[in-house]
Amino acid sequence: MDCRFVAVKDIDFTDRSFEIGKFSSSTGVRESLERFGIFDPVWLLEKPGGYTVVDGFKRVGWAKENGGQDLLCRIFAQGSDPGRVFSQRMEKKIFEGEINPAEKAQIIAILARLFGLEEIPGLLLASLKASNRREVLCKWALVAQKGTPMLDALGSGEVCERAALDIADWDPGSSDSVLSLLRALRCSASIQVEIIERINEIAIREDITRSDVLEMERVRKIMSSQESNHREKTRALREYLSALRNPRLVSRRKEVRQEIEALGLPSGARIVFPEAFEGGGWQMELSFSGSEELRRIFRTIEPLVSSGQLDAVLGKR
Repeated sequence: MDCRFVAVKDIDFTDRSFEIGKFSSSTGVRESLERFGIFDPVWLLEKPGGYTVVDGFKRVGWAKENGGQDLLCRIFAQGSDPGRVFSQRMEKKIFEGEINPAEKAQIIAILARLFGLEEIPGLLLASLKASNRREVLCKWALVAQKGTPMLDALGSGEVCERAALDIADWDPGSSDSVLSLLRALRCSASIQVEIIERINEIAIREDITRSDVLEMERVRKIMSSQESNHREKTRALREYLSALRNPRLVSRRKEVRQEIEALGLPSGARIVFPEAFEGGGWQMELSFSGSEELRRIFRTIEPLVSSGQLDAVLGKR
């Protein structure tokens, strides 16, 4: 690269080949430009009749907005290998600081276009903390293709990497629907993945689209509730999707709860059954405020245990 002044009017603002949007707040960058101007020269690639921006889209945009005439730029000569140019930009970006998932998706998509999925430099993938498996790289490229809604959710941290990759190859209607749902719920990464897996499993079993699952009356009622906050909606949705996914298990849980209630346990005593009725793991929890209350609980429970009533409940797993 050489370094020289370039007229702003000669820079092609429509060519966004090398652009990587952060999709997160850029207030700090603009404030710095307003206070100090451009410290770091913009990178340009020379081409017939002008220049393509390689690095510094915000700086060039700010200069144009503020009537800038000439910019000191680092210039890649016309005919430079685009793959090499972008690789140098990535090395610079990696050293500048942490790359968010939205940037990561865009970078991998551009690298795939320039080098091909099988030939992306391993150093760059390692720096991005990205797997070199073809299927994973394909999904990252698909995430980038989802456009602004997906990248905005990733950049802001509303949707986690794993969730984005899981819905990358879904049809547009389904991915858009679940993306809106996850942004509304504001749940943890593990719960996002759980919800996506449940939706996918239900859709496959019922031979319907994932968006059909999200259009079910009960799902729409949960999400449109004005009385529930996002945590309550998350809990209700997880319970409903679990019931759809495992109807027999849910039915069995309800049956066992009714059987336990029929036992007439004393206040302060509670039986907890295994989540999936597999193996052991049955528990009895006792809550009491003193020794006399504990003795009362034991006196009530002892005949119940001796009578064999519990055997009927415990034996039906």
